[in-house]
Order: sequence, then structure tokens, then C-alpha cells
Amino acid sequence: MTTTAVHTAPADDAVLNRATLDAWIDRITPPEDERIDETIPWRTSFHQGMAAAAAARKPLLLWVMNGHPLGCT
Repeated sequence: MTTTAVHTAPADDAVLNRATLDAWIDRITPPEDERIDETIPWRTSFHQGMAAAAAARKPLLLWVMNGHPLGCT
């Protein structure tokens, strides 16, 4: 079995440069209804989260992981 790779030049609209930057930003930015996570008052400190949870009398979700956030370990 033989596999042949074909290399083609990128389309003009696939090039990222100063002239196409705004179009790329528009293309990759999710719409408002998919950005609900931006409305959550995230805390970057465990202590801040504990204090806010205690003040609101609500549970605290602690998300912990080991390794690269994109799984590139």
C-alpha cells in the first residue's frame, strides 16, 4: 500500500497577516450565546473562592489538574 501526500498552497483567505487579522478574529471568536463562561465570576485564588463561597453560603467547585491544560505533556 502506497500513500501519496499532496501539498497545496494555502488559500488567500487562510493567510494570517496584518491585512487579514480582523477577518481571522471575526472567524474564530465565538458568538455571544456561546460565551456564557465569561459571565461566571471565576476566582484564580483558592482562598478568594473559599471566602466568596462562604459569604454566599454556596458550595465551592475546585478544578484541579496535573499537566499541560491542552494535554500536551
